[in-house]
Amino acid sequence: MKTEHTNSHVLLASILLTHEFPSFTKVILGVHSIKGDVKDSRQVRKVKSFPHPCYDATEYINDLMLLKLDKPVKQTKTVKCLPLGDTIKYPAAGTSCLVAGWGKTNNIAKTVSDVLRSVNVTVIDRMECNSPKHYNLKPFITRGQICAGSVMKEVADTCGGDSGGPLLCNGALVGVTSFGKNCGMKKFPAMAFFN
Repeated sequence: MKTEHTNSHVLLASILLTHEFPSFTKVILGVHSIKGDVKDSRQVRKVKSFPHPCYDATEYINDLMLLKLDKPVKQTKTVKCLPLGDTIKYPAAGTSCLVAGWGKTNNIAKTVSDVLRSVNVTVIDRMECNSPKHYNLKPFITRGQICAGSVMKEVADTCGGDSGGPLLCNGALVGVTSFGKNCGMKKFPAMAFFN
């Protein structure tokens, strides 16, 4: 299946607009440090937002949103379109993927990271993720959600502030970070939504 790329849309989590930043009007692309030099970044205005029509903030279901920007964004060395992965097929358990974001670096931190951070996570089988070992059906992890976290001794995870960041498997976007319980805890892997 061929995927058309558009340089005038951004995919992220609905929770960002409904709960965390309800009145934001612009998107800044191509930034590594939110406090540093942004000479290669692009600022564009958000024209319209399209949350998933079946988004449920209580159960974290369909946590996706498409933003339409006021103009197409020129790709640069720091601003790129991500290729879309297979949104029909759940990534296989054991697949190594990458998550990225500017969220907190631990549960105690009061502020988010000022630099973009990324870490490899492993896709965990949805049945296992729903088991007492992890979420114990609270909430119930659906077919549209990807459970990904640490399976080794070293803990790799997303944290508060990472919502809306990409989940990349084999270099393609397969989901966006949605939620987790705390961070850096093997018992509660991060959840991403894809559909």
